[in-house]
Amino acid sequence: MTSHRPHHLKGSLLAACNCAWGCPCNFEEPPSYGPCEGSYIWNVDTGHYNGVDLNGVTFGEVSIFPEAVHLGNGTAVWLIDEKADAKQRSSIESMIKQEAPFSVFLDLTTNFLGFRYVPFQVELNGIHSRVIIGGIYEMQLSPMKNPVTGEDGLAVLNKPTGFTSKIQELCTTSAFRFEGEGLKLNFPGKYGEFCPFEYSSE
Repeated sequence: MTSHRPHHLKGSLLAACNCAWGCPCNFEEPPSYGPCEGSYIWNVDTGHYNGVDLNGVTFGEVSIFPEAVHLGNGTAVWLIDEKADAKQRSSIESMIKQEAPFSVFLDLTTNFLGFRYVPFQVELNGIHSRVIIGGIYEMQLSPMKNPVTGEDGLAVLNKPTGFTSKIQELCTTSAFRFEGEGLKLNFPGKYGEFCPFEYSSE
């Protein structure tokens, strides 16, 4: 349930999953191979939630859904950069539980594994960005390649009704893995995206 407490967040969203390039979920179609196994990472450039400064924080989720996400029954863990202080940690957890788009994913999660505070390394460089979280997680975005010429295949999806973002730079991954909390994902060469995001209650 959303509470619409005062908030404004702006930054970069990185995502990867087990779908084929482009991800049919972007077009209201079921996942490419049945289940949806993926991750979102939000890097906040500037932001606040309910009076708490969230500039520079990074957090995300890793989840497995047996079918399309909107059908629910997911298993998920949320990862938050350990550099967040006590007030920021409490604020981020409340925001994830109460504000869209984060709360929607949580509402669809049957098996919530909790919040974990772990070290993040984030290198933002568009569709060449990279995220490493401890020794348990790695996402390396990479351009899609033209199978004939070998040149980078660039694509941007403009989706005004997008849920997590309105503009997505579509790409693939040269690395995407997570192992922990009983979950194991390893899908290099599948779908990736890099997106600007902005969420606001104002």
